[in-house]
Amino acid sequence: MNLSREQFCQVLPSYIKSVLMEFPVAAAPSAGTPSGVTFFDFRAKNTPARVGAIGLDTTGMSADTLVDTLRPLRLKVGPDGRVFCFGDCETVDFGDQLTALMTIGLGFYQGWQLNLRSEILEQLDHSPEAGKGPYLFQYCRERYDPVDHARRELRALNYTGALEILGAVPDHWFFTDEERGHHATEYLVALLAQDTFTQGNLRLRHLNAALHHYGRACTWLPHHQPVYSCMANFWRNAGRPDIGRRLLETVQTILADEKTAEQLATYPDTRPEFPPVVTATYNESTPLRLLFLCHPESDFGSDVLHDGLRRVLGAENVLGYPWKSVLHGGDEKLATGYPCTFQWTDEPVPLEKIVQQAAEGGFDAILYSDTLGTLPREETQQILRAAGDTPVFIVDMWDECGDMHDVLLERDGLTHVAGYFKREMLSGCTYPEPTWPLLFSFPDDRIPAKLSWDNREGIFWAGKLMGGARKLQLGWLEKELPLVVEEGTPYTPTEYAKRVQDHLMGISLPGNGFDTVRYWELPAHGTLLVAERPPLAIPYAFEDGKQAILFETVSELRDKARYYLAHREEAIAIAQAGHRHLREHHTGSARARQCIGQIQKRLNQLRGQE
Repeated sequence: MNLSREQFCQVLPSYIKSVLMEFPVAAAPSAGTPSGVTFFDFRAKNTPARVGAIGLDTTGMSADTLVDTLRPLRLKVGPDGRVFCFGDCETVDFGDQLTALMTIGLGFYQGWQLNLRSEILEQLDHSPEAGKGPYLFQYCRERYDPVDHARRELRALNYTGALEILGAVPDHWFFTDEERGHHATEYLVALLAQDTFTQGNLRLRHLNAALHHYGRACTWLPHHQPVYSCMANFWRNAGRPDIGRRLLETVQTILADEKTAEQLATYPDTRPEFPPVVTATYNESTPLRLLFLCHPESDFGSDVLHDGLRRVLGAENVLGYPWKSVLHGGDEKLATGYPCTFQWTDEPVPLEKIVQQAAEGGFDAILYSDTLGTLPREETQQILRAAGDTPVFIVDMWDECGDMHDVLLERDGLTHVAGYFKREMLSGCTYPEPTWPLLFSFPDDRIPAKLSWDNREGIFWAGKLMGGARKLQLGWLEKELPLVVEEGTPYTPTEYAKRVQDHLMGISLPGNGFDTVRYWELPAHGTLLVAERPPLAIPYAFEDGKQAILFETVSELRDKARYYLAHREEAIAIAQAGHRHLREHHTGSARARQCIGQIQKRLNQLRGQE
């Protein structure tokens, strides 16, 4: 089993243009390939003095022989070069190989193994498996610094190359969280440089990627000002300078410096006003039968929606596939601490029967909720083919604000897509038509039947100190307020609900997404919601001072929290109004009615009835 030149080029970094390669692992190609790489046979006498990489067949080769072979050749690759070892995994001891290569200054960087079915090299998280396709390991100099490498590419205005370098770094290459934080920051810098010359929908895609790396960077380096400076500029480029300004104001409050002040002075001191989000009304006289295709893992957004749809339409009219244990009395541990396990008692429906129902037009619409691509692809494709022109509605409950519509169409081959429901739908940004906001909600059966506000005291936050600027904000707030911060406490949903109800107020900060479980969980338990104002399109949004306390900067949060801690009766009145508002508009069944209303309206449009 050999690797072809094309398979090798699948994982070869684009900045490597020359490879000194041993053949006949792949029959010696002519110079030049479609990717612009020139291959040289290292047995030839007149090879270049310097190449980007060396490729070596190690099948049956001892570790000592490998070192003896590479020792005179390794100087042909520069400080950013690569050494690739490939061959039959059944004849190599990988521990011995790695140990031997370390003696000549090389460290393991990445590994792949050929999938014989797809002919694709797949990333390895462990040693290659015997009996499968050949392996390919990438080694770098132990002192290789990808951040420095990317900076040199940036200075040459090669933004794409810098991003490729930084995006390929395996986590094990870093020894400290500080190194990880600087790497994530450098990715932001490179992406921002590219974003400066970008327009249109690509900016939303860049913002989405930036938020991911920003969350990592300020989790590891919460006091590193360039992280926040970069993120603020992404917000401005995306058309929401108000979000960038609020971030800079918070940073200036906590980490005051001249650079932040100078940048802040360039941002407008205004907040855009967006019209209220209008959602379609559910028509009870026009029932629907839905097929809900959702990935098999626990998913708070999709699972609560599934439960709500069944409550509204009846379990017989909402068929979920694949069958999920967490929806049918499964162990709460499967939900990894989230309050989204349910007690539906219906048994799994065989795939053949679902395919038959789909072919016979047994569903008015299909909800497709698989942003991460973990559905059993062959099975769902079989269902979708049988369903023919049955309208498909994408349900994107993931943490990211980017437009996943086109990604899903290309990756999963979806057809007859009638609409896009999106949880993290940013106000002021453009999404494909028609797209509707569909945020988290709170399960009907987990809202307490009775609540008391008599013995509630203080202000509370519990969760993971990762994502967004949580670590920076909470570290400062603990010194300014009588705030209880409980990091990573492994509460069960029942225990957490009790802790929430012990407190008068609870803080909600953005995490991996702006729409958090906590945002709905606090008012569901009668606790006054104190939340950073989400930049999202939200139907029936909480209003500041009426059903919740909303803030934009940490100083505003501190001042409002101090006021309501001193004015308990006002705080209780707002908390009670917030609880009523959630019961009316933000339970699982309420969210389901909003979803069904949009589906009904869209189906009528497609039928020419509107």
